Amino acid sequence: MEHSRLRTTGSLAMAFAISLATTMTPALGAGPDNGAPAGATIADGAVTYRTIAPGAITNSKIVDGAINDAKLGFGAVTTPKIADGAVTDAKIAGPVAGHKIGRHGHDAADIVQGTIDVRHLPVGTGTVAAGDHTHDVLPKKPATILVVAPSGGDYANPIDAVNAIADASAEKPYLVRIAPGTYDLGLATLAMKPYVDIEGSGELTTRLRGGASDAGVVAGATDAELRNLTIEAAGAEGNIIGIFNGTTSPRITRVTVRAEGGKSAFGIYSMNASPMLTDVSVSVGGGVDSFGLFNIHASPMVRNSSIRAGNGMYTSSSGTATLEGTTVTGTYLTIFTDTGATTLVANSRLAGGRIANNGIMKCVGVYDGSFEPVQCR
Repeated sequence: MEHSRLRTTGSLAMAFAISLATTMTPALGAGPDNGAPAGATIADGAVTYRTIAPGAITNSKIVDGAINDAKLGFGAVTTPKIADGAVTDAKIAGPVAGHKIGRHGHDAADIVQGTIDVRHLPVGTGTVAAGDHTHDVLPKKPATILVVAPSGGDYANPIDAVNAIADASAEKPYLVRIAPGTYDLGLATLAMKPYVDIEGSGELTTRLRGGASDAGVVAGATDAELRNLTIEAAGAEGNIIGIFNGTTSPRITRVTVRAEGGKSAFGIYSMNASPMLTDVSVSVGGGVDSFGLFNIHASPMVRNSSIRAGNGMYTSSSGTATLEGTTVTGTYLTIFTDTGATTLVANSRLAGGRIANNGIMKCVGVYDGSFEPVQCR
């Protein structure tokens, strides 16, 4: 009896629930957007993409501006989800950053303003018409540096480059940079100018060759340096001179000088001058009339250098020649110091010929070709 009443009560309750659901169904269907309750709100996160059937949300159901960056996950919109032609110029506001665009190219007509960084133009990818670009981002060579090269430089001859400079000063020094190559100066002389340095690309790669008698292949200048190159002087007439310093005091650094021929041959000839030689190699062919360094009323300072000739170094009339850490090799004389002149030698090697001294000569730490101590006299 008791069980019969429980079954009856449960059946009535179920029937009531079914009746209630049936009564409410039309009301739920009467709301806007096909089933959404009128006036109802949906909590954030309540609707996920898994609960939305494919194609349920169409363009007509999305209010303009309803979807913004904050509501789109990173990478949510991919290429397959964008129909061809769906994104037009009218739908893009503002510029598009370069990192959002893959590798691509442009025709000249596409570039209407601004400049292109040269790093973005790989070698071999084509050319840009002259009127379609500028070079504002390219490094510019200073106006005070002149390049000499067989091709592609400012000048093809170092003499022309130096002669073109008319306003060098302590406040505006110049550099003439010579590219690798052999430059034949003929019978002309490369006359240096104050505040104009001349720099080669290395003693083994830049050569200045000439045969000017008496004047030298190169003529030095005060307040100027000659460096990183080789000078070759050769000829049959007059005195053949590699570098001539007349009343000047240039710096000569990392320079090789070779000379031969003529009535006499001189590596570096200095008169009333005080040149400074560092890491210089001088080699002069010939006999008794060949001289490595020839000094008249001159006071050269020679450091860490090598001098080889019939006569290594000759100093006369006046002046003081100083050698430090230098090797002098002479077939006849290593060093000759005439009356009125002084020669100072320290930590150097004197090999081959003898020493001749009629003036003043002082030696400290000097040895000969056999590494025996040398007594200056």
